[in-house]
Amino acid sequence: MNKYLRIIVVLALVLGIAILAKDNVAWAEPNTEADSSVLAQDDFSDLLAGPEPGSVKPPRPEIKLCEDGVYSVGGVATLRVSQLAPGYCVEASLHNKNFAVGRIPDGAGKTLAKVTFLRVFYQGKFVYEVPPEDGDIEICYAVPPGKQAEIYFYNHYGPRFGEGTGQPAWEPLPTTVENGIACAPAQTSGAYALIGQ
Repeated sequence: MNKYLRIIVVLALVLGIAILAKDNVAWAEPNTEADSSVLAQDDFSDLLAGPEPGSVKPPRPEIKLCEDGVYSVGGVATLRVSQLAPGYCVEASLHNKNFAVGRIPDGAGKTLAKVTFLRVFYQGKFVYEVPPEDGDIEICYAVPPGKQAEIYFYNHYGPRFGEGTGQPAWEPLPTTVENGIACAPAQTSGAYALIGQ
């Protein structure tokens, strides 16, 4: 008896709320002002889609870009591209930081993040670099707290283009560090790594 009384009270409450609400229903209707913020975010919907509602996909570990902007490579590195001439595209991908083992100069330290491989294309053809007059590319890494680091370049593709002689080695790039972010020029196809101690 007590069970039935509770069910009747709950039903009466739900029915009462529905009657009081009448036309003040809080449903979102498509193409109204209420959903304009959702429509404005359509470009980002693929970033927000995930296996569970509310989850966010991590940035892709491989990217291709053909225009100016700031791009995340797997959430590890950032590419800043400006004044890129038409016809140029850049592909970047992350690889295991163990790629650098045995090739780092003595005293430089070790790789502090995954290695970024960068490949430059001009009109669909793989090329060695973006000349400075055709664009400006910068790679940045967050420096772990308490570490000192520089960005190094490994001329992985140089022999293919007749650049460099002998065994390539990691070479330090002119690196600026501000607010824990290390940045260096990245005009050339090859491998880039944050190396330090």
